[in-house]
Amino acid sequence: MEFTLTEKPDELYDVVIIGAGPAGTTAAIYTARAGWKTLVLYRAEADGALGITQKIENYPGVPGPISGYELLKRMREQAKSFGAKFVRGKVIATELKTDPKKVYTIDGREFKGKVVIVASGAMERAHKFKGEEEFLGRGVSYCGVCDAAFFKDQPVAVIGDDDYAIEEALFIARFASKVYFIVPGSKIKAPPEAVEELKKQPNVEILLHHRVLEIVGDQTVKGIRLKDLETGEEKFLEVNGVFIFLGGTKPSVDFLMGQVEMTDGECIVVNEEMMTSVPGVFAAGDVLCNEVKQAVVAAAMGCKAALAADKFLSGKRKIVPQW
Repeated sequence: MEFTLTEKPDELYDVVIIGAGPAGTTAAIYTARAGWKTLVLYRAEADGALGITQKIENYPGVPGPISGYELLKRMREQAKSFGAKFVRGKVIATELKTDPKKVYTIDGREFKGKVVIVASGAMERAHKFKGEEEFLGRGVSYCGVCDAAFFKDQPVAVIGDDDYAIEEALFIARFASKVYFIVPGSKIKAPPEAVEELKKQPNVEILLHHRVLEIVGDQTVKGIRLKDLETGEEKFLEVNGVFIFLGGTKPSVDFLMGQVEMTDGECIVVNEEMMTSVPGVFAAGDVLCNEVKQAVVAAAMGCKAALAADKFLSGKRKIVPQW
């Protein structure tokens, strides 16, 4: 797994966008086209709900069927053509009330922006496995780049079912003696080429349709209990580490650290111009918990947030449309 490490610590962007789904990427198209120095931070190539959608047939102007991943790639190439910069990095913390605003990724990088647009989607897990919290930091990890080296020549489990989990597993496999790639469902929701790359690794074993029952150990992780959903068989795998990269439906907003107004359901509150309670911080897409979750709706919100960001940065009295 490769990261872009060419950023200067003091480099200042006009707009930092968190998330590269349809909302974030559409926002990037508009801000970059308007001449603003734009950075997009994304978690994985096939990120978010759209990235793992197998078939799209109803996106305006894009005759289907097309995979969500391919549609995302087209959107990102369009944003890049206007000068937007895309950098892979999982955001874990922010400072939004400073000037400039600061965004931190899990691998220790810091990014600065005059404006932040939050478009991180709703893919977080609401429920944890038995033993997950107990052994967090003692064998349980959410970051392969951070912790894989601690498990050199040891067996580990990776729990996930998408492109992001695969990328992390490929990195972990460089260190671990054995990687059990545990998938709760019947298939991996990732581009075929990514799945094939995982299958080629000699020390990776893929376990489809397996439910995690419990992570067990004493002072540290010693194993994981699973249930094969096809046969009903329960099994125990001896592993020293468990890396968890599963998604869910909860808004991905932990990195906001309570700095903006939220609803009881942990959804971001915005005004009619998509601005949060913190000036210069906007939000769009599934983090707003809209009832209608469609790529075209998220893209429209990303457009609106970008136009509002343009108004904020330029000091205009009203939003000016782009064509």
